[in-house]
Amino acid sequence: MKKINYIVTNDVYFEAKDLLPQPIKNYIPDWYKKIPMEKSSDSMFSNWQRKIRNVKSCPSFIDTYKEGFVLLAPTDIQIFYNKEQDTWYWRTPYDLFPFEKDTENIVFHDGKQMSDYLPPSAKTRIIFKVHYPMFLNVDKGYNIRVLPVPFQYNNDWVASPGVYNPNNVSQVNLLIEYTSDKDEILIKQGTPLAVHIPYKKEKFVLNIEKYKPNKHNKIRYKNTILTQGRFHSSYLRNLKDD
Repeated sequence: MKKINYIVTNDVYFEAKDLLPQPIKNYIPDWYKKIPMEKSSDSMFSNWQRKIRNVKSCPSFIDTYKEGFVLLAPTDIQIFYNKEQDTWYWRTPYDLFPFEKDTENIVFHDGKQMSDYLPPSAKTRIIFKVHYPMFLNVDKGYNIRVLPVPFQYNNDWVASPGVYNPNNVSQVNLLIEYTSDKDEILIKQGTPLAVHIPYKKEKFVLNIEKYKPNKHNKIRYKNTILTQGRFHSSYLRNLKDD
């Protein structure tokens, strides 16, 4: 089994185990967990009921929470804008780099680096970088895909997606886009900020074919009866009396 190895340089941060990177399976959203089981009568036999398939049975959604590791806010993070000074500021209650005077917890990106050129629909006012007191090591030939935490919604900020090669730059940093219309936001300690998904670097060549039954039917139908030829596990539950 492959390992993703986060190397923590701050002793105090290392002891706060709940704030270190976590498997994404620990961050399935509450709204998903609360989705009720809805039932409907069978189209042929009204006294049979079956569950209505929803996102809880969607393989795409379920598999999303099987790979990746979540980066959490290591401290409270306050970001605010001073209109009179036309300046952005940050505050954290704890210094993650007390012995590294050249490294700050938060750094702002100048607008000319990216945000000045984004379309208005982006709603990005400023981009800031969170520095983690961590290095990252993965096997050669692997990169890290950085993505926002899936299905976690807010109007104040979003993690910038990207690709990170720890074999070139091992320091763990995270770019956040400030999208709030407010001049001050607070990201609380422990908030899920982004996901790291390791993947093997491989080259693919795009190929598009016209459908040919003799060639493609095996691919098209090989699982059809396996998925559609059985009653769903809940199909005969909750039988109604005649």
